Amino acid sequence: MGELDLIRRIREKVGGPGRGTIIGLGDDAAAFEPAAAVELLTCDAFVEGVHFRRDLASLREIGAKCMVANVSDIAAMGGFPTRAAVSLCVPPGTAGAAIEELYDGLTDVAGRYGLEIVGGDVVSSREGLVISIALIGAAERERVVTRSGAVVGDVVVATGAFGGSEAGLAALLQKIPVDDAVEAATRRHLSPTPRLAEAQAILDVATPHAMIDVSDGLSSEVWHLSEESGVGITLHEERIPIAPSAIALAGRLGRDPLELALGSGEEFELLVTIPASEVVGTIDHVRAVTGTGVTSIGEVVDASNGCRLVGRGGGVVPLERTGYEHLSDDEG
Repeated sequence: MGELDLIRRIREKVGGPGRGTIIGLGDDAAAFEPAAAVELLTCDAFVEGVHFRRDLASLREIGAKCMVANVSDIAAMGGFPTRAAVSLCVPPGTAGAAIEELYDGLTDVAGRYGLEIVGGDVVSSREGLVISIALIGAAERERVVTRSGAVVGDVVVATGAFGGSEAGLAALLQKIPVDDAVEAATRRHLSPTPRLAEAQAILDVATPHAMIDVSDGLSSEVWHLSEESGVGITLHEERIPIAPSAIALAGRLGRDPLELALGSGEEFELLVTIPASEVVGTIDHVRAVTGTGVTSIGEVVDASNGCRLVGRGGGVVPLERTGYEHLSDDEG
């Protein structure tokens, strides 16, 4: 399939310009009216063999998950996704049908969260598939939340539960026979959900001082909040919500459930710091509006304390930074 024919088929799949878009996919650049709010921009690149494996996931699942990762970034800033540009580096011999399958996943997520794919590029790659997404979002100025505003005395709350994605990946790699726990964990890994509605529900009733999505692992994101905000953070082992599938699979995987929960990447849950007086109302409201649980898992303390973990027996140890580490020697 030639480049022009592929672009034509992608345009047919994506559809015409949406609201506020003057020129969409297919020209040298997209043109659109800026949102009447603060605009947000995030960009992520996903490399075959590092961020995904085609023997473990379908191209539709890969496309959807890549878009989810970007939507999650916008959610963690308190915004809504609006437009995206998708660039692909495609290895030789890739069929046009494979690219269309990838776009099926991208457009699945785009349609679900009301964002429009307005452009991008397709070029050849000497080895492996690379997917790069630049996503624009919008937020009201007073609702934009960063990872640098945590205040001593804040309570650290988290949406959902942790460990399922890592357990699912491990189950796929080890070819664990499928049962309910394996199915739940692999679904969690292959088809995550960004916490867009949950972020907005939190903002409706609370004044979060800092927020981050858990893409690299719970312990890593705690450290990111700590370093960016110039504070310490104490987590409590007994409060950390661990996914039932991770608990069920831990023994078969030779892993500790807490280790899975602290190090599991691509969970896309939200880690938020809010005033103590707002915790109960936030937990109740988010569950009522979205059905998602929110749990108090720790507190923000003075920077001199660093990041710590209080064990079930009351002992305190430094919080080890685990999970995915970009540009590390063992990346991938």
